[in-house]
Amino acid sequence: ENGQPIPGQFPVILTQSAYNTNLMSLLLGKVPGNLLLGVTDSFIVRRGYVQVAVDAYGTGASSGGWDLLGPNEQAAYSDAAQWAKTQPWSNGKLGVAGVSYMAITSLFTSQLRPDLVDAAFVSLPMGDAMRGTVGIGGMLNGLFMSRWLQLTHFTSTQNVPTSLLNPKHMQHLISATDEHVAQMRSYFLPLINQALDGEPTYNFQTEYWSLRSPITNMDKVEAPTLILGALHDLFQRDEPLLYEILKNKGVDSRLVIYDGSHFVNFVATHIGNETVPPVDLMLLQWFDKYLKGIDTNTESMPQVTQFVKNYPTPSTPAQFKGDHFATATDWPHPLMTPERWYLREDQGLSKTAPTTEESGPQMTQPEHPSGFAYDANGLLGVELNINDGTECSRSFDQWTLGLNLPKACFSNSDLVPQQRVIFESEPMAEDYYINGPIQADIWIDSTVTEAVVSVQVEEVSARQSLPITNGQLLASGRLVDESRSRFVEGVMIQPYHPFAEATSAPLVPGEVVKMQIEVFPTSAIIRQGNKLRISISPSNQAQAMLNYPRQAMAEGGVTTIHISPQYPSSVVLPMVPTSALN
Repeated sequence: ENGQPIPGQFPVILTQSAYNTNLMSLLLGKVPGNLLLGVTDSFIVRRGYVQVAVDAYGTGASSGGWDLLGPNEQAAYSDAAQWAKTQPWSNGKLGVAGVSYMAITSLFTSQLRPDLVDAAFVSLPMGDAMRGTVGIGGMLNGLFMSRWLQLTHFTSTQNVPTSLLNPKHMQHLISATDEHVAQMRSYFLPLINQALDGEPTYNFQTEYWSLRSPITNMDKVEAPTLILGALHDLFQRDEPLLYEILKNKGVDSRLVIYDGSHFVNFVATHIGNETVPPVDLMLLQWFDKYLKGIDTNTESMPQVTQFVKNYPTPSTPAQFKGDHFATATDWPHPLMTPERWYLREDQGLSKTAPTTEESGPQMTQPEHPSGFAYDANGLLGVELNINDGTECSRSFDQWTLGLNLPKACFSNSDLVPQQRVIFESEPMAEDYYINGPIQADIWIDSTVTEAVVSVQVEEVSARQSLPITNGQLLASGRLVDESRSRFVEGVMIQPYHPFAEATSAPLVPGEVVKMQIEVFPTSAIIRQGNKLRISISPSNQAQAMLNYPRQAMAEGGVTTIHISPQYPSSVVLPMVPTSALN
C-alpha cells in the first residue's frame, strides 16, 4: 500500500515487450490493469504477485539490435525467464502474460523453456507470420508492416525520459538508443526495400519466417494457456489455430474471441459482460489456479467463447437474448458442416451448381501501390501509397490496428471505392449461422502471368453491406498442400499454401486455373430477410500488395472468373445450426 515491497517469496508474472516498458509505464503507470502491456500494474501486485517487465533484446533500455523476433531476441527470452524464476523474491512459480507483441514473446518463452513456465495468458497473439500477418495470400502486408515497424522503432528509441529519471543509467540508455538507430539503418531499411524489390527471403515461406512464427513450435508448450482473440484482429486467422494445437496436445487451454480490431479489442476486454468477465479478473482466475494452487473454478470456463456478429437477432427466442457471445466445446464448432454456394451468371449465389456454360465477369488490374523506407533523422520512415480504393475499407481499419476515427466505409462495403464483382443469394428464409474457416474455390484465367483474387463475405441488408471476413491469394502461390489443409466431411474448407519459391507457378495467359483461397475464420449470422454476398476483387492492397517484380508481371492484366460445370466457382461456408446458439 505504501509502495514498499513486503518480505517473502511470491509467484512471478513475466511480460517482455518491444514497446519500451519504462516509457509505457510513464504514460500509463497510474492506470491499473495494464499488466498485459508490460506496464506497472497495482491490481495484480496487490494480489500477491511479483510483476516483471522486460524490454526485449534490442528495444527500449535493452542493448543490442532488434531483429524482429529473431534468434538473439528469442535467446534473451529464456535468459529473462531463468532470471525471474530464480530471484530471492520468487517462490519458483512463473507465469507469462501479454497482449499483441507481448503475447507473442510469452508464447515463444513457453516454447523455449517449458521447464520454467507454469502458466500463460496471451491476448491477441500472432501464430503464422507468413500466412496470417506479413505475407497474406503469398504477398506483402505492406500497410500493417509499415505502420507497425515505424511505431515499434519510435517507442524503442524514446529513452530520454527514462534517462532523466534515472541519471545513473543515462550512459547505458544513450548507448542502447544508438544501437537501436544503427540497427534501423543497417537491418530494417535494407529489409523493407529488399522485400519490395522481391527478395525471396521475405517474399516466400522461408526459415526467416518459420523462426518468427509461434505456431512452428506450438506443440512444445506445456503450460496451461488462455488465448484471447478478435474477429477483426491482426491475428484473426491464427488465434483459433494456436488454441487448436494446445487442445489437441492435451494442454489445459481456453479460447475467447471478441469483436473488433486490435487496439479497440484490447480496450474493450477490460469492460466485460454477462458471458465474459473483465480481462483482469480472468487473468487473476487463471494465475491464481496455476501459480497459487487456489481452486478458482477454471474448469467451469467454457472451452471456446466467441462473439457472434449480428447475434442475437430478431428471430432469436426471447429466453436466449443476452449479450453477443456464444460458447462451444471446441473449435472449429463440433456441429459445423461445410456448405457450398456457387457463383452464378446472373451474379447470384446458389447451392445448385451450374449445369451449362455461363458467362463469367472480368476484372482489370488496378493501379499498383508504391512504397519505400528511409531514414527520418534517426527514426524509421516508410512511405506507402494504396491505389485500389481500399484506404476506406474494413481491411484498412483492421491492418492499421484499429487506430482510426470511425468511418462509414469501415462497416459498409457499398461505400468502398474498390473494383468488385458481386454475387448475392436470395433473402434468407431464416437466420444463417456460420462459424469457422472458409474457402473460396474460384476458377480464373488471365491475360498476363500474375494476378490476385480477393474474396470478401458480407451480409446485405436494406441499410448496408456489412463486411464479415475476407481473404486473398496470389495466383503464382496457388499450389495447395492437401496434407496440411483442413477437410470436414471430405470437403476442403481451409487450404494450406506452401508459399515456397520452389512451388511458385506463374500463370500461362489464357489457361484456366483453380484459386483455392483461404478466407479467415469468423462467427456471424446472416439474418433472416438479408442476403449473403460474396464480393470478388482483383486486389485488396490494404491487406496485402504485390512486390515490384510481381507488379510488372500483373501489369495490364484482365482476369476472367469462370462459371460452368467444368469450372464451378464456389465458396464453402462453415454452417452451424442456430440451435447451437441457444
